[in-house]
Amino acid sequence: MSIALPAVTSEAAGWVLAREVALPVLAVAGIVVSADVRIPLGLPGHRGLVWLTLLVTVALVSRTRQTVVAVGAASTMATLVLGIAPGPGGLVGSVRYVAAAVLLYAVATTALARRHRWLVALAAAPIHLVALVGSIVTLIGGGYWFAVASVGTVERVAFHLGFGLVAGLLGWAAAAAANRTPDRPDQPTPNSPMTGVGR
Repeated sequence: MSIALPAVTSEAAGWVLAREVALPVLAVAGIVVSADVRIPLGLPGHRGLVWLTLLVTVALVSRTRQTVVAVGAASTMATLVLGIAPGPGGLVGSVRYVAAAVLLYAVATTALARRHRWLVALAAAPIHLVALVGSIVTLIGGGYWFAVASVGTVERVAFHLGFGLVAGLLGWAAAAAANRTPDRPDQPTPNSPMTGVGR
């Protein structure tokens, strides 16, 4: 007994290649470059607009959900190898990428988030708090226990939540645009994990 498989067109293969290979590679490159470029905006958490947006986009566009974890891990390793780890603490500062990726993966694979993809965008706000781990570890390690609960820390948390939400919404919008490409040969079926990105 043989099962007839649908024919794969070169357009479909090209879209799969772009979605599953090119986007993750570009995301890693974008995250690594953003870690090295110093933007003197002066607001805590503004870098998340780049790296978290890219991670959310990958989490929502890739059909292989683990791809976002691979992008986070590759970004963490690349920033460590190149010596451009963000924030204080070197390794602790770079772990933000893989930690955020694992959390995005965990959210994106829930039944509720598979039906309502915009929940991944909302979850990006608290997920962005992983970027504060390096600062908190450095403060505690230096014996500044009370500085963790200071007014400045509360302000930093608020900025990280705000920039995380904006990054999540930007990633969701980018994913919705990518998944609504006109004449795309591999449109998601009603049971596809990508159904509902535009909702």
